[in-house]
Amino acid sequence: MRFVHRTLALAAAATAAVLGLTATPAAAATMETGHVDALDVDYAVGALTLDIRSYSPANDDLSPAGTTLRLRSSSAITVPSGSAWSCLGAAGSTVYVAPQAENAGLIWAGWNTEDVPAAQGPVRMELVGVSSVPAGGRFALYTTNAFGSPTFRLNSNSAAGCPISIWPGNIGAGGHAHGNWAFSAPGTYTLSFRATAQGGAGVASPTVNYTFQIG
Repeated sequence: MRFVHRTLALAAAATAAVLGLTATPAAAATMETGHVDALDVDYAVGALTLDIRSYSPANDDLSPAGTTLRLRSSSAITVPSGSAWSCLGAAGSTVYVAPQAENAGLIWAGWNTEDVPAAQGPVRMELVGVSSVPAGGRFALYTTNAFGSPTFRLNSNSAAGCPISIWPGNIGAGGHAHGNWAFSAPGTYTLSFRATAQGGAGVASPTVNYTFQIG
């Protein structure tokens, strides 16, 4: 993982762990390239948490508070034609996408439930809200299959048949995957997510705000 900036909070978190204290996730100022699990769901001592996992220089949990996930202008693509893509935007329009496949010049964002026991799964993921968006700003998270066809997992597009606030079919426990994180306009987005363990006692994480900077 390469960072534009990195705070000393990582060292503080490590020190707390050595002392046996409950360490809060560290925070990185801005992340714009490399592997990151933006929706990292952890379960411990009966509680569910939602944070960001980075992979370099070490596996670290980062707090979404004070952390910005930046998507460069070079991520711009054109929305394909066809009804399957209509909920991403009008055919021929521009969207900015952190891609499902790794691209060394862009952030490679995924989701992670590896620390959720099978007995607590699956995990219900909710897009609770989208705020502080630029004019015309929309967010969508989708995956593509071997034929390139999209399946939308979450979508803030208000057009008929497009909004998805709850991940269809939930996310299995013990998993790790990547998708396409799409934004319709440059600017700053605040996205709010919440995770709920569907098994066991059905515990939920707090609602967590994430900041994405596009462009």
